[in-house]
Amino acid sequence: MRVCLIGATHPCHNPRLVREADALAERGHQVRVVAVQAVPELVADDEKLVASRHWRLQVASILRSPWPNRLRAIPNRLRRGAAAKEFQRSGKCDAAEHALCEAAPQLLRLALAEPADWFIAHTQTVLGVAAKAARHYGSHLGFDCEDLLGERGQAAPEMAQAVERAYLPACDYITVTSRAMQARLQQQYSIAPPTVLYNVFPLALAAKLLPPQQRPHSPALRLHWIGQTAGPGKGLEEAVEAASLAEGGVEIYLRGNPAAGFGVKLSSLAQERGVPIKFLPHVHHDDVLTTMGEFDIGLGLERTSDSNYSLTVTNKVFSYMLAGLAIALTDTPGQREVFEQAPTAAFIYPCGRPELLAARLRQWRDDRLALRAAQCASWQAARARFSWEREKPRYLQLLETPMAREAHS
Repeated sequence: MRVCLIGATHPCHNPRLVREADALAERGHQVRVVAVQAVPELVADDEKLVASRHWRLQVASILRSPWPNRLRAIPNRLRRGAAAKEFQRSGKCDAAEHALCEAAPQLLRLALAEPADWFIAHTQTVLGVAAKAARHYGSHLGFDCEDLLGERGQAAPEMAQAVERAYLPACDYITVTSRAMQARLQQQYSIAPPTVLYNVFPLALAAKLLPPQQRPHSPALRLHWIGQTAGPGKGLEEAVEAASLAEGGVEIYLRGNPAAGFGVKLSSLAQERGVPIKFLPHVHHDDVLTTMGEFDIGLGLERTSDSNYSLTVTNKVFSYMLAGLAIALTDTPGQREVFEQAPTAAFIYPCGRPELLAARLRQWRDDRLALRAAQCASWQAARARFSWEREKPRYLQLLETPMAREAHS
């Protein structure tokens, strides 16, 4: 089987796409990944990633540096701006596709360069590319919806909704990251229920970690948050306030690129509140889990005001579980879904109530046996239910069953 996975960002920043490509390649299928490269600092990470894989990567580069690339990018930016204006005027889906993805023309050329049995889009911004390639070759179309960009996104939500309306009914399968997202898409577009594939990781990524019961206790409670960007709207200010209200013995460690000015602002707030805080350096995709063993509690602080992140379950929650961290979660529909399946691994509290977060942190700070029990429950839940080894067969079945049916028809 030939599969073309299409992504809107660097593969090293798209672990869900990488897991699927790995699974298909391990199964013996021919896998090609077509993806955008836009950040010079991530190109080396992509190269390192692909060097250890058994699939091919073809990139649509929209890098802005060195300076000749900046000149070459001008037509793309002009085309994107014109498409946005055209969408505002006409509401046409084709205009939305080009406005959402600067590299859409390059991606489509790469996708069409070779036939495939499946073209699979990872995010709405490249769904039109996958759909056109699938239509050209008479192939199957798949869509992994990791975020509800039609609810919220960097681009106008109505553009993502136009793409969803045009192409979701044509998909042979749709995967989502939570039951809450499944219900939202089904209700909004009257489509068959998408398949829920949690954003979980392979067990091998945590192979170097000791189980929680074998780790030494630390004097302070060490809170950990991970994400691509550490910025406003992530609940990090709330974590600082809670650590302060807990009155000592709580430290915060963040791994994610600070948004412009945010690192200084958050560090100043932490200093005012007397909370130790540290921004950790970027590490390679395959090494992230290994770094987590030194922390006690993972923070899942999604905001209920964010209609996208409140419905999903982000991969950070499952990475904490796989690493054996106890988990502090805000009460969103997506995170409650996981909490109800592993209630002894976590606590859940109302978003915007740092005093309640502080109270629960104090309990774990002062009762290390209870903390260790939660960590062990988290470790076990990941291995019993929330790992890629559990989800992978269901994913492969989505692609292989239609092909087997066609082969015998």
